Amino acid sequence: MDKKDWRILEAVYAEKNITKAAERLYISQPTLTYRLQQIEKEFDIKLFYRGRRGVDFTDQGEILVNYAKDMLKQRQKIEELLWNSGNEIRGTLRLSVSRTFAFYRLPQILKAFNKKFPKIEFNVNTGVNIEVLHSIYQQDSHIGIVRGDHSWPGKAVTLMQENIAIFSSKKVNLEDLPSMRRISYKTDPTLEMVIDNWWKDNFSTPPISHMNVDNVEIAKRMVFNGLGYCIAPSIVLEDHDELHKIFLKDANGLQKIWNTRILYREELLELEMVKEFVRFIQEYHQD
Repeated sequence: MDKKDWRILEAVYAEKNITKAAERLYISQPTLTYRLQQIEKEFDIKLFYRGRRGVDFTDQGEILVNYAKDMLKQRQKIEELLWNSGNEIRGTLRLSVSRTFAFYRLPQILKAFNKKFPKIEFNVNTGVNIEVLHSIYQQDSHIGIVRGDHSWPGKAVTLMQENIAIFSSKKVNLEDLPSMRRISYKTDPTLEMVIDNWWKDNFSTPPISHMNVDNVEIAKRMVFNGLGYCIAPSIVLEDHDELHKIFLKDANGLQKIWNTRILYREELLELEMVKEFVRFIQEYHQD
């Protein structure tokens, strides 16, 4: 087996489907099937059984998949060490990033960083905070960028702080919110909890919500068109947006703050590309 075979086993195990694994690897299904057959012949085992719902790996197949995953990680570490020993800063930086930050901030940051370090490539995965945390705990990513405060044993640096605000197309009074349409959206449970607790502290009745959309950008567009209000962190408000806002405050009259933090393992700073990105993104937000 070689690196291509390790990736094939990893993909088939993840997808539990030959067709989807072939699409993920950008190879034809017959080619993928042939390589799996060759692996079975090499080790004289049955990797998996096919069923209506996909493939089920045998115990021997699972052992080989775990071996393939370990070998891919070892290969990755060796490549990073070799790249790190050269005169140029190069390699593939693996980032796991909160979707909201990825949408509103990440493209500009990567563009500027790529201009400074053109030899560094990016492997970026976006998701909700729990997915980002899982990725860095499993060491699938060098760096995680999360929203809100989360437990993390490694290094955590605050990049930016925002207010959480009520956004509407025209000026509204706070006391009128319970009788107005609220546009809800799918977001991180931690943010939902902050908003729900603020609501309970200020109102005795639940909000009127007849719209529940997929993300905050859709919710914002609904607000633009006068279909209701939404409550969101101020990162969603861009320079050209003309929306009225009321910042949420706690019982002491202090504005509620929502943090964006960069998380990483301190030992990874030995990799020049990681060290440079951590330094760059901090300076970028200070500027």
